[in-house]
Amino acid sequence: MRPYHQTLFRSSAGRWGMWLLIAAAILPGLDSTAFAQNRGTALLNRLEQQMLDNEIDRRLQNSRGQTFGEQLTLDYGASLRFGWAKLDNARYEPYGLRQYEANVYIQATAAGGHKAFGNLRFLYSQYYNSDNDNNGMLEPLGNRYWYQFDLSDWQQANDGSKGDIDFNIRAGRQFVTWGSGLVWSNDIYGAKARLSWQGLTIEGMAGVSARSGLYDFDVSRPNYDTDTNRHVFGIRAQHRISAEIAPFVSYFVQRDHNDDNVVLPFFGPTQFKYDSEYLSFGTDGSIGNQFLYTLEICHESGTGYSTPIVAPVGPIQTQENIDAWAGILNMVYLMRDDQGTRLEATLGFGTGDGDRTSSSGTIGGNWPGSPDNAFNSLGYINTGLALAPSMTNLLMARVGASTGIPINPRRPDDLRIGTDFFVFGKTTSNAPISAPSTPNRYVGWECDVRLDWRVTSDVSFNLRYGLFVPNGGNPQPIDQVRQFLYGGVSYAF
Repeated sequence: MRPYHQTLFRSSAGRWGMWLLIAAAILPGLDSTAFAQNRGTALLNRLEQQMLDNEIDRRLQNSRGQTFGEQLTLDYGASLRFGWAKLDNARYEPYGLRQYEANVYIQATAAGGHKAFGNLRFLYSQYYNSDNDNNGMLEPLGNRYWYQFDLSDWQQANDGSKGDIDFNIRAGRQFVTWGSGLVWSNDIYGAKARLSWQGLTIEGMAGVSARSGLYDFDVSRPNYDTDTNRHVFGIRAQHRISAEIAPFVSYFVQRDHNDDNVVLPFFGPTQFKYDSEYLSFGTDGSIGNQFLYTLEICHESGTGYSTPIVAPVGPIQTQENIDAWAGILNMVYLMRDDQGTRLEATLGFGTGDGDRTSSSGTIGGNWPGSPDNAFNSLGYINTGLALAPSMTNLLMARVGASTGIPINPRRPDDLRIGTDFFVFGKTTSNAPISAPSTPNRYVGWECDVRLDWRVTSDVSFNLRYGLFVPNGGNPQPIDQVRQFLYGGVSYAF
């Protein structure tokens, strides 16, 4: 039997044909417009969170190696931050964003292995020269709060040495990157545990997606940028054969608990439910003491609903199987100099679906009667600052470098600069990526630069700039050069 879409087009005539033509004209713009409007804001939120997490990690490291008596401690602090960004709206016109941020931290440590941490984040966003109306406070205010037990730290503090078995568990609101980040790299309310013994490591996690700052991959779903409810479960086993190779296998499950039946104008009742599973395998290791690598190949399966098609009998929407792939290879060369110079390279791909006019949305998504070959997840891979596409239907190559500038001989890493160069293409030339582009294999190139300067022990400055140059054959407005600029200063005490 032929797929539904061919049967529909042969039987459609008159006013039904007109409605289908209107829908076909509207759908391609839904995903690209929504993504272009929010890609900069989503990336900025992630950058701000990464900088905050770096500060949190620095605070957490201060108590390591202390004795039992010394670790009966309560530590607290705060920080203030101001950030400014220039972004592009859906028409690639620049607009501004100012962010004012205050953070309060508290950490309790007892008996070496028991640790509790909490972070309240007060982040106010103010847009200008923009029709974006998302001004206001980020909610919820509780950004990080968790309890952790680490068996190795407990044994070190109490017995003076570590045992053969290492066990660690952390539960609460926390940030989790699963594997390389292909399938999940976001906040969860939940738990993550790790058990290690004689080169074998088993990890598990279970949780619910945290909603603040999370942008769902289905940009056609109502409230995708403010209310995402996905439950996740994962297990991962890795065996370190030697320093050079440590193969692993991972299975990750995502279950959609968003509203699965929404009444939309024109389409009527629409199903958005997207349940997926990710089977990953790969390895990581080192060659010598300077070259590090990580390889992950992932197959996505599961089920998702097709795009609704308006027909004389009413909207047609079918549940179809997902069959998609993605992969990432990260390589790092450490120069081992006083400045901590690093050379990096990344190769990545994700499959796409030629049926789609939206790379990840249900509206304009997979056609009824055909499998969905587009790779979609809530993972994060560094794909640059200006274009910032997801891995869906993407071919990417990146080379980068970073080093410290020794302005202070006692602290040679206080000022770091870095750059990344990207080349983007499509896995399937007639399928969309998550940023606006034409049906060409080659998408364009991008150059990013970054600067991180710890001016004093309490004051730091961060700068990010990205420039994307598209394929010269693109029509307006997607033939425009795109830029991303961010600067921020923070004071921690």
